[in-house]
Amino acid sequence: MIQKLLVGTDTSAAADLAVEAAAELARAGDAELLVLYVRPPLDAREVFDPGKLPDPEAYLERMPSRFPGVKVRTRVEAGDPAETICEVAEEEGVDAIVVGNRGTHGRRRWFLGSVPNAVVQHAPCSVFIVDTRRAQ
Repeated sequence: MIQKLLVGTDTSAAADLAVEAAAELARAGDAELLVLYVRPPLDAREVFDPGKLPDPEAYLERMPSRFPGVKVRTRVEAGDPAETICEVAEEEGVDAIVVGNRGTHGRRRWFLGSVPNAVVQHAPCSVFIVDTRRAQ
């Protein structure tokens, strides 16, 4: 049984679809949901489009009200997104990680690589992949 889920987010529309799916899984199984924002070492938006930088604190602050009835915790960490998601999953003892199938794309992928691919390869637990193509 899944008692604790972790979902990583970069606050994009695609990542938000994964957060919504994770919340539904948590609700269905009465599991705890940990929503994690990882500040990458270099956010390509700082270079290419500074006006599109996310506001993770405001985004995370809304989680409990967005998903009433779900035990939600949030966390912000700095580091490589895929590596940090896997490290936090192990540290927190989560039963499953939820990721979107699209992850980073365009210039961000050039800097960071594919976060979902790396998570699947290095996760210390099961990984649930959400189809996030409709957000692209």
